[in-house]
Amino acid sequence: MLGSTYIFAGGATGGHLYPAIAVADELKKYQPDAHLIFICSNHDIDRYILSSRSYAYIPQPIRPLPQKITEVPGFIRCLSSSLRLCKRIVRDIKPVAVIGTGGYVSVPMIVSAARGGVRSGLINIDAVVGRANKYLARKVEVTFVQFDSTANLLKGATEVIKVGCPIRQELLRGDANEARRLWGLSDQRKTLLIMAGSLGAININRAVAAIADDLDELADDWQILHICGHGKLDETAGKVSRIRYVVLEYCHQISHAYAVSDLVLARAGASTIGELSAIGLPAVLMPYPYHSDRQQYLNAEEMVRRGAAIIVDDTSDVQSNAEALRGSLLEIMRNPSRLEAMSQATKDGATGDAAKKIARWMLGWDKDELVAGG
Repeated sequence: MLGSTYIFAGGATGGHLYPAIAVADELKKYQPDAHLIFICSNHDIDRYILSSRSYAYIPQPIRPLPQKITEVPGFIRCLSSSLRLCKRIVRDIKPVAVIGTGGYVSVPMIVSAARGGVRSGLINIDAVVGRANKYLARKVEVTFVQFDSTANLLKGATEVIKVGCPIRQELLRGDANEARRLWGLSDQRKTLLIMAGSLGAININRAVAAIADDLDELADDWQILHICGHGKLDETAGKVSRIRYVVLEYCHQISHAYAVSDLVLARAGASTIGELSAIGLPAVLMPYPYHSDRQQYLNAEEMVRRGAAIIVDDTSDVQSNAEALRGSLLEIMRNPSRLEAMSQATKDGATGDAAKKIARWMLGWDKDELVAGG
């Protein structure tokens, strides 16, 4: 096989795949003849995301830790199969380096790489650290994190380096004029981008629908681009009458959506926070409320601390959420000076070189050099 081979391990969510893709894209720029392989899950989302790329991918049968005793035998079978698969990959392909993007999907490949003497690293972009990553951080050479606070949660890790969130460079090259052409938006109005995620955050969709009359009052100054999630059009379509309102189930041109936007309403997943920070977009964040560790609240803290975002609690009650958005989102939309201050705070914290730094580590660059910027 010509060229060196590098492996990316992770999947089951876009949040675990997109940072790896960002690193892979950068690595290819440095070493065009490199062979890149993704060891992912067998979930549909992995195939959907990776099939649109030129990178090879190998699904594995790994499952998350069982919640019921009856699930244990199936979990053990899948784990054993994944470990055998990854052991063969290490033996036959002999990768130069392996990077895991966290979570249970990364475990078989990282463990196999460690046993086979292959350099391995881990990306933990969430503020919190899950059980799998706490375990893996002891196996790898280095763990790359997005937030300063994460290092304190990785006791026993070999080494921890803060680099930020790996961002696909294509996200930084959006075209606002192309966005206006695609979606019929005006260059005379500001744009609110609502991101409910690919699966659709139903509470966000319903809260926005409940303030439709308020949004109509802003029709002279604002327009809305709403990514509502697959199968969620009925929750959002037809609720407004005056304001320009474009609803998409999924957005394949997210870089253009970012480029045309002035304010974002979204969850606070780690990738979303990384992208908004790198691009420089202020936000009203509604963290997912059902995580016991409140990870999305912790992800949002840095943007909030800079004055680049505010948090609105998702109470799961439509009217309560609508009232909270009236006092936060609408207040910003009606107050140009407040929006400008938040925009400036976001730009002051913008950085987008995490993917380059991790790619340089995979290529064997000295860690002091990559942290300094290379």
